[in-house]
Amino acid sequence: MEPQLSLIKTYSRFWRKNRSGNEAAELALALRALRKVAGHLGRNIKPVFWQGMAQDCGSAILLDPAPLRGGYPVPHRRFDLLVGQVVRQGLLSARWTEWVREKALREAATVYPMRDQPFFEAVIAAGEDIFLMALPKAPVWDLYLGALFRVELARPVRDPALPPSPESLAWVWLGKALLGQRRQNLHFYYDDAVDTLNSFVAPIRDLAVRGGGSTDRDERVALYKGLFNGLWAKSLSQWEVFEPLDEPETVNLFDEAAPKGELPEPDDCADEAENKEEEREASTTGGLEPQLAEEVNRLLEEDAKDMTQCVAVAVADPEAGAMETRFVPGRAISTIRPDPVQVERLRAVFKKQESLARLARRRNFRRGLSEGKLDARRLFRAPIDGKIFKNRQSPGNRFFHQICIVADASASMSGKGPVKPWAVAEKTFVSLAHAAQGFENLLDIYAYHEHERRCTLTRLNHGPRLYTVAPAGRTPSGQAILAAAMNLPALSSNRMIIHITDGAANCGLRLGDALNWCSKNKVDVYTIGCGCNTQTRDFLRAYFPPDRIYFMQDISQLALGLERLFSKTMLRVVG
Repeated sequence: MEPQLSLIKTYSRFWRKNRSGNEAAELALALRALRKVAGHLGRNIKPVFWQGMAQDCGSAILLDPAPLRGGYPVPHRRFDLLVGQVVRQGLLSARWTEWVREKALREAATVYPMRDQPFFEAVIAAGEDIFLMALPKAPVWDLYLGALFRVELARPVRDPALPPSPESLAWVWLGKALLGQRRQNLHFYYDDAVDTLNSFVAPIRDLAVRGGGSTDRDERVALYKGLFNGLWAKSLSQWEVFEPLDEPETVNLFDEAAPKGELPEPDDCADEAENKEEEREASTTGGLEPQLAEEVNRLLEEDAKDMTQCVAVAVADPEAGAMETRFVPGRAISTIRPDPVQVERLRAVFKKQESLARLARRRNFRRGLSEGKLDARRLFRAPIDGKIFKNRQSPGNRFFHQICIVADASASMSGKGPVKPWAVAEKTFVSLAHAAQGFENLLDIYAYHEHERRCTLTRLNHGPRLYTVAPAGRTPSGQAILAAAMNLPALSSNRMIIHITDGAANCGLRLGDALNWCSKNKVDVYTIGCGCNTQTRDFLRAYFPPDRIYFMQDISQLALGLERLFSKTMLRVVG
């Protein structure tokens, strides 16, 4: 196992390039790295917070910061366990674990005595961990999960000679199923119960390997119902009711007193020894205090660019309806693959643009100069004024564009049918990003939406990577267009914004105010309307002239609309 353990440490340092001895800074840096981990898990993973930064309403992954308090920077060994917790909760939430648990327990409550419900809860949690470890996934996640389970299952839960508690029964089952551990000196009540549970390990793993996605959730509910029936008939119904005894004190998952042979950290041992007592005292404090949570949030938001004041000054109208506006980097990596046909068609436009630019540059000479390259066509002027030279004139960047895609990611883009508009649009964006590689045009792709009176523009492309967002909120089109225009660097005279939407603006700045500012500052704005109804078409026509607006029947034609727009604008400038 030692090679795997060294990989764990190496990968943790990959996620954590920055560390700090300051509490707020270190918690912010650690949380930022953990959110990066969540972004690599896939789409629609819950956001990650420390306890105290968000309410525990089931819509976020909440991590307890108490075990880390007092020992900064956080050692890599401890960070490994945090990564394991994020991977565990993130992948399980993506596979509907909460839905499966609630439905199975709700049905069990109508059949079995209430005193047995805690056993069912514990074995479902253990069964979902077995399901998780069998899921097809990147090998690196198995390393983190393996480290997490080795530490969790090494801690004492209950005296094995006593009748099983819900936690101890799940503990024995998981130890056998995941690590092959055989517990010694177990109470005889364990025998039939563990045999029953072990008989369901293979079906759970088979279900995970089949990879049914969200469709396997009903099958898991049915599987757990069968498990409950067997467990109750052969074990729980025959057990004598006893008063629960005091459980041994739970060992902190991060405590150095817990078994730690799995994740050696020789370089951190000295620092941890100095703060050992202080950490144990801090481990009982729970979530972050409000003041510390606010400071961590402030540090996390420093990488967001606040455009609120710039937008307000640009409009200078107290009744314009401006809202808080921010640019944020993408967090969740897109798993959508580019469409080869779309890539080739878009690349053909860029190649034509490059070819025309090359021809224009060859013709771009200044003649009649007193120095430079000899101009054979002006040798007859040598006796007169000596201006028989020529130089190639610097073409600058007038042949190429700064392209800024501003895509509507409001709730309507999530769609109601089997075809999700945002997924189709995202495939076009991924194809466009691949097609644009290797050419001189500058490309930015943003998704925008409104939430709690804030307009957020999320950058979807960064280098070779593409990111995604979950559509939500209203449609602040004017706010987003103006902010994107003001964020464009003035490196070229050919700056263009392509606004993509399926609906009319319904909050934020007026669309007309944004377009007026763009017109005055020489930023060309085009709109592609995809699947718009009659009212939306009339709304957009009121602001955009016919040569600046394109209507597509539905979102599947977005790539065609971009191809036509690029051909019309880029090739015209070059020619």
